[in-house]
Order: sequence, then structure tokens, then C-alpha cells
Amino acid sequence: MKTKILFFPLIVMMLLISCNNTKSNGITKVVNTFYKYYKGKYVGADKGMLSASLAGLIDKALEKEAASAEKIKASKSTDKPDIIEGDIFTSLNEGYTGFKIGDTKIESDKAVVTVEFTNKNYNHTTWKDDVVLIKENGAWKIDNVNYKQDAGAGKNIKAVLTQFSSAAVSIPGAMVGGDSDAHGCKASAGYTWSALKKTCIRAFELPLKLSNPSGTLIAGVAFSDDKKQAEVFAKEGNFILTKKAEDFYLSTASNGGMFLEKMNGIWGFGASKDGKALYIESKK
Repeated sequence: MKTKILFFPLIVMMLLISCNNTKSNGITKVVNTFYKYYKGKYVGADKGMLSASLAGLIDKALEKEAASAEKIKASKSTDKPDIIEGDIFTSLNEGYTGFKIGDTKIESDKAVVTVEFTNKNYNHTTWKDDVVLIKENGAWKIDNVNYKQDAGAGKNIKAVLTQFSSAAVSIPGAMVGGDSDAHGCKASAGYTWSALKKTCIRAFELPLKLSNPSGTLIAGVAFSDDKKQAEVFAKEGNFILTKKAEDFYLSTASNGGMFLEKMNGIWGFGASKDGKALYIESKK
């Protein structure tokens, strides 16, 4: 009799484990399928695999891009319309070349899947993000992507889309409100003011980009037309450096300043006091 009593809870436990494994497999299948066929442009994301709220935010962002392009066209301006550039379904703007499904945590109708991404073309960078899923109408849907690394414009994809869509459409030749700074640079669109170039730039669009050793942070570098000065845009701030020798730039400050130097064909940027590069040029 005791054997039967003990055997029944064991059967229940095994059934629960089997049920959880089946649920987990269904969740990871959704994530795997989405990132397998996603091409790095949010405009092409399969909205059938996304939650209604995330799909709605994408539609609003696309409407914002269309409205901005229409205004640019109507004004016959050569300005660039407001658009979201880069991959926003991962932390790294340059996107991924491969991925691997990690831990899955399930709580009722919500799940979080950790995904490890790699970009072999961008300094063999490896990073992790959390993909959040919810159950809608009996099916698991991707509802958000929480960036676990530095992401610049927002902490997750919903924050990026909301910030972009809520900002006023840029009017060529005029100052804009919302998230624009004193120079009219729109942070939600990835712009920042360049004191060297005297214009709004996107650091991730600059020809010379550097990254930290783990590849989780990016710094952009702009040079003056005569190459006598360089401006570095990094998480630590924006720095203007002066050319001191061939392929060597330096800024002076009470704490020792910063350096930008090209050694063995690779640029490095860091603090002069220890000579250690915080960021290095990505190997192609």
C-alpha cells in the first residue's frame, strides 16, 4: 500500500517535468525560428511571431519614418529623414552572424529566453540579450528584447521604438522639440553633436569604429578635413584630440587626458595615464 502511495506522486512529478520540457521546447522553437530568418532590419521582422503590442510599435515607427520621408520630399531638402538604423532586435547595432539559445525561464504565460549572439565580422563579438515572450491566443509570441549590454538609445526594443515614435518629425532647416538637444540633434534617432564637424552625426555610422575588448561597447571616430584633430564618441564622453605625430592624437586634461593611436595597423583609444586602450579598431 505504501509503495502505491509513493508511486503516485512520482508519476505526477514526471508528468509535470514532461509538460515543462514540452512548453520550453515550444518557446525556444519560436525564438530560434525568428532569429534564423530575421535579416537584421526591423521593417522585415515577421510580425506574426510578435505580440500585438510589439507589432503595433513597429507599425508606429514605420509610419513615423514615412511621414519624415514625405516632409523631406515636400521640402526638396537633402537632409536625411528620421529612420531607425541598425539591428534593434539585439544590443549590437551591427547585428549578428550567429546565435545560440541559452537558459529559458517560464512563469505562467510569460517566458524569458537568454540568447547568445555572435558577429564574426565585427571583431568576433559575443554578447547576450534576454528575449521576452508572452502567450497570446494560445501561442507564444516575442514581446520584447531586453538589452543586457550597452545599447545607447534604450534599454530594450520597446523603449527604442516608443522613444523614436513619440519624438516630433524633423522639419528641414528648423529646430525640433522632443528629444532634440540644443543643436537639434535627435537622440532617439541616434544623433549626437559633433563639435569638430559642426553637425549632427551618428557615431555608429562613422567609417572608423572601435569596440571594447568584449565587444559590448562601441566608440566612433571622426577626423577633421586636414587630419589635425580627431573626435572620439564613446560611453565615457566625447573627446577632441590633437595630432601630435603620425597616427597619434592626444588630448590634455588634469587627469592625464586621452590618446588615439594607430599601432600595427589598428587604432586604439584610451587613457594616457596608463597607456591602455579601452577601445580598439574592429578587425575586418
